[in-house]
Amino acid sequence: MTAAAFHPSNGLASNEATKAYGAAIIVLAALMYNFVFCFANTNLFGVGAGLVMATEVCLLGLAFLLLAPDCGAILVIVGAYLSYALFLSALQGVLDLKAIRDILIPIIFLFLGRRLGELTIADRLVTICVWIVLVVGLLEYLFLPQYIKSFDILSYYIARGTVDAASADTTGLRLFASGLRPEERALLPMLGSHRVSSVFLEPVSVGNFGAIAFAWVALRNWERPLIMTLKLAPIVAIFVLGDARFGLMASLASLIVYPLSRHVGRIAVLLAPFMVVFLLAIVGSLDLNLPSDNGFGSRLLLSGQMLARLQFWEAMAFIPVTRFTSDSGYAYALTKIGLLGFVALWALFVLHPVRDQIAWRFRLFMALYIVLLLSISNSIFSIKTAALAWYLLGCLGASREAYAFEGAPNYRRVGFARASRLHNLRRSAY
Repeated sequence: MTAAAFHPSNGLASNEATKAYGAAIIVLAALMYNFVFCFANTNLFGVGAGLVMATEVCLLGLAFLLLAPDCGAILVIVGAYLSYALFLSALQGVLDLKAIRDILIPIIFLFLGRRLGELTIADRLVTICVWIVLVVGLLEYLFLPQYIKSFDILSYYIARGTVDAASADTTGLRLFASGLRPEERALLPMLGSHRVSSVFLEPVSVGNFGAIAFAWVALRNWERPLIMTLKLAPIVAIFVLGDARFGLMASLASLIVYPLSRHVGRIAVLLAPFMVVFLLAIVGSLDLNLPSDNGFGSRLLLSGQMLARLQFWEAMAFIPVTRFTSDSGYAYALTKIGLLGFVALWALFVLHPVRDQIAWRFRLFMALYIVLLLSISNSIFSIKTAALAWYLLGCLGASREAYAFEGAPNYRRVGFARASRLHNLRRSAY
């Protein structure tokens, strides 16, 4: 059998390969759909919040449909989570569809990677995403007036109800509020105050995406330092264009986490977010007279203050919280899924079986990324970057041995006879 066995005209192998590419396309669509809608809203037709929500539901639904026939585990976990979410909704007296969606994203896309993930496809996907983000970002930075004529970012966010039109634009540049740095840039101040948002339309997601892509490329090329450096160069350029301080910090942290991964156990990872919440709440309860700015320290203090204000039943999500909590990812998560839900989901993330040391390295990065990001925002729940992050994590634990071209087959999982056939199939595909 040859590589033609993976063409869509060839039986089981082609069907699985088609699903694998379909999964990657869904992840790419999750990253790009806001950019497409921004163009449509500027040039073709109005895009409201309903269309945006319907698109996210369709992406999650398509991913779920790819998984459901052959993955009973996701049916159990999604069913259990939806039952819990409905229980909280009954207590609160309101059905928060966004909160439900926020948690379905990591569940579904993690399983999408585990069931349909393929490392070579994941590598190509990351490369494609990096170059799309970089090229669009360069066009935005170099030709901003012309760019805004085709992609009126501010109008798009007003149309979908994210930004108040009355107090939206004070600069005339038609960018998202964080598209301009009020203070001096942290990365190459000579580039000015404009923070590139590229296909994400806002700079926060640029940093989050860069951290994920950086960690993946470093992981996959760890034994080839020169190639790794060359592949990381465009990602560093993305950080600079977006003045993404957090993303760069998380990326550099991955270079420390990977060599130390053998010495970090599950218990430490399991306890990490709860220790951070405890410390933030203590700091937030103190009357600290710190300057109010956009610095990391001020954002941690604000997050701690939000946590310190939470009542017990609010932290359990048994009663609704209407005040703003998005600047503290921990406060947002606790008020939406409750302490019990957070503990259960974090335990599933940390304790589910890991395939090898490489997979454990990336999971450690993801744990650090989540713990840090939740300290300052709830952007971890944005499908624009979350879909890619959880899909990649799932790929490293993929059970589709027939299409895991790297490494030996897992005889324990698929059985000796079938694994032998798949191993031969893989060898003949080169």
